[in-house]
Amino acid sequence: MSLATLTSLHRGLHEWANRDGNQKFLRDDQETQLRRVLRDPTRRTQANVAAWMLGSWHLGNGMLRVLNGDSEGFDEARKGQALRRTSLLARKNHQTGPRRGKHARLPFSLLQGAWTSLLGLALHDPGAEPLYEFMMSLPDIAFSEKDSVAFFTRELLALRAGRRPNMSSRLGPFEEVMLHWKGDERLLGRAMADLLDWHLKEARGAGKNYDDPACRIYPVEIIAIQNVREWTELPSPRVDHPLMHSNLATMKPSLSWPQHELAAALERKTRSR
Repeated sequence: MSLATLTSLHRGLHEWANRDGNQKFLRDDQETQLRRVLRDPTRRTQANVAAWMLGSWHLGNGMLRVLNGDSEGFDEARKGQALRRTSLLARKNHQTGPRRGKHARLPFSLLQGAWTSLLGLALHDPGAEPLYEFMMSLPDIAFSEKDSVAFFTRELLALRAGRRPNMSSRLGPFEEVMLHWKGDERLLGRAMADLLDWHLKEARGAGKNYDDPACRIYPVEIIAIQNVREWTELPSPRVDHPLMHSNLATMKPSLSWPQHELAAALERKTRSR
């Protein structure tokens, strides 16, 4: 994958984060909205949407800061992760009606669940366990052949929990990683590098698997894989890819998880209902 692609994605993230309209709508307006609706229990849906959008802002801007050499950007990204994770868990906790019929009724999109779970694994989110449990509980019928990121996320969480993964064509480009999970480390490293080539192809365009400001240049699936392998006491192979040489992969977040007052307030509201 050419360095021109990475440069273009970096420039696009910079323009996204510095666009006046985005700063006003995604950051300022959503923070104001979230503070307002948290005082009104009848506006739960608006609170969840505002938390997701504000979290997206902080995740994307935080990743840009890290990319530019500011390691404290990870703290901003983690605050964004807390907002988005709390938003999804609030939706899950207040979903009405059971899953039924041929399709699983979900409180949020599979990609939202996958992004937030992978970011949780990559950033060591201490509050994400309920989300992991929900993702692991999803039945096979919840996934189509196009849902490879979400299906892989479920199987990665299963490996973390000590379970055997479900090998399926729905893994798509992740299948080679699962095939070599306990095999030749060189082949696993090559499969992980191939995943990052696919990641870059999926980083731009509506409906693409990594068209999320937090995930476009952050090798979230590889960092998540490495952390799960460390969790399960397996070595991590070397992954030779330009995305693994950027500050997002070489710099590490602090050991302590930062607090975000609005995420904490939304979580308290959700528990109290």
